[in-house]
Amino acid sequence: MIGIIGAMDVEIRSILSRMEEVEAKTIGGIQMHTGKLGKKPVVLALCGVGKVYAAHAVSIVTTHFNTTSIINVGVAGGIAPEVEIGDIVLSTDLVQHDFDASATGSGWLKGQIPYLDSPFFKSGEALVRAAKTAAKSVMPPEKIHIGRIATGDQFINKSETKKEIWQTFTPLCVEMEGAAMAQICALANIPFIAIRAISDKADGTAHHDFPAFVEETAAISSAIVIKMLSIL
Repeated sequence: MIGIIGAMDVEIRSILSRMEEVEAKTIGGIQMHTGKLGKKPVVLALCGVGKVYAAHAVSIVTTHFNTTSIINVGVAGGIAPEVEIGDIVLSTDLVQHDFDASATGSGWLKGQIPYLDSPFFKSGEALVRAAKTAAKSVMPPEKIHIGRIATGDQFINKSETKKEIWQTFTPLCVEMEGAAMAQICALANIPFIAIRAISDKADGTAHHDFPAFVEETAAISSAIVIKMLSIL
């Protein structure tokens, strides 16, 4: 079974509409639906916004269902200069940009969880390949970006904060759940990928662009996930 998780209803709505043999349930306060997407058994979870909800949802999905992989679907703010509203980002690795134990003097890097080897959680290679193929069937190749995603419990809408995140981690985009999910999947040895459509530029225009584009861009990431399931 493949787990699909989104933070907001708008991020999973079109996926749910395509599912068959749907059963709804709530476990640990997390709303989820089991069923089939194409011929693949899936569990679709609505986790809520932020890293705590994200980690909680992944823990529930991976312990209550026989999940072989986890896909995080949703929207994000563009960080890299070449990433525009309406583009798609497929994660190769993820980092928590707001985690910082570097001041302890223990040699940990910013974003690095103490006692882990690296700040970065790698995506499953097979999932990245399938997502890339799916994305190319949905949108022009110049609108597809593959690389790092940064996660934090902040909605980024200031140019100076965006610049700091870019200079420290060089991510393609920033959002609020992915790296927390990736950390739990790494602990459980379950392949993970985040698929994010760009709804804003994570700068002073973000609070205007996000509500204007979130519905449209969320549908793009959902379309890629639906196509991806036919490839895996």
